[in-house]
Amino acid sequence: MMAQREAWYEDEEATMERHGLLGGQQVITRRGASTEHDLIRRREQIEDISQEITDVQEIFHDFATLVKDQRVEIDDIESNIMDTKEKTDEALKEVVMASDYSRRKRNALCYTLFFFLLVTVGVGIFAYELSGN
Repeated sequence: MMAQREAWYEDEEATMERHGLLGGQQVITRRGASTEHDLIRRREQIEDISQEITDVQEIFHDFATLVKDQRVEIDDIESNIMDTKEKTDEALKEVVMASDYSRRKRNALCYTLFFFLLVTVGVGIFAYELSGN
């Protein structure tokens, strides 16, 4: 792009010199003004790039802050998950113990009923034997 512009200026100057429109001093002044304009434009571009870099830096800083804040939340979530796992394990042990207790209680009730049934049948047979003889 820069080479094209320089070539255009050189062609333009050569054309103007052929027609006698410009003196040597005017050509240098025009080239100097063009160079000055290019320098100003480049300085503006550099300032734009600098501003964009600053914006990107702010974005990264904000991102780092978000990640740091989320890390605390993630640690809290992880801690809650570990607590939940421990409490779930304890609850499972309690359920197993309650199930065993319930089974033993049911068995004890069945044995007790069976014992009273046997006693009742024994007393009935004994009473029948006494009354029949």
